[in-house]
Amino acid sequence: MNYPGIAAAIKRLMFAAVVAAASSSFAATLQSGDPLPSMPLKDQHAKSLPVPADTRVVFFAAEMTSSKLMSKALDSLPPTALKDNKAIYIADISSMPGPISSIVAMPKMQKLPYAVAVVKDASETSALPRKAGAVTVLKTNGGKISAIDFATTAEQIAALLK
Repeated sequence: MNYPGIAAAIKRLMFAAVVAAASSSFAATLQSGDPLPSMPLKDQHAKSLPVPADTRVVFFAAEMTSSKLMSKALDSLPPTALKDNKAIYIADISSMPGPISSIVAMPKMQKLPYAVAVVKDASETSALPRKAGAVTVLKTNGGKISAIDFATTAEQIAALLK
């Protein structure tokens, strides 16, 4: 027996389920005026790294290109530049294969003279805005995001830390 009505209903139901699942997997992206979300951050030494209430700038590198850009900027500054300017740096390494992150990336980051919040689960930073090839710059005031920019040069990043 052939039941065309049931087959069509099943197809519609499956389509609705796929659309619902896809839309729920996208978190709302933060905007100016939103509170800075609390994130369970750990530094490159696996120590808890809370975001202080007086944080003024959050730098977020969502990919290798932006991470290299951040490193280039920070290498040209004193090791205390982030702390002195009430800034934090978050590096999302979730797309990096596990062996590469544990054998290469983490030991390299552990030698850095400044703290880097290392994110290994992309869902932890899914609400942070991102742009390919750029470092996300969240300017904050009183725990709220006051501006969102994207730095594409080491000079732009360094200027925010001087």
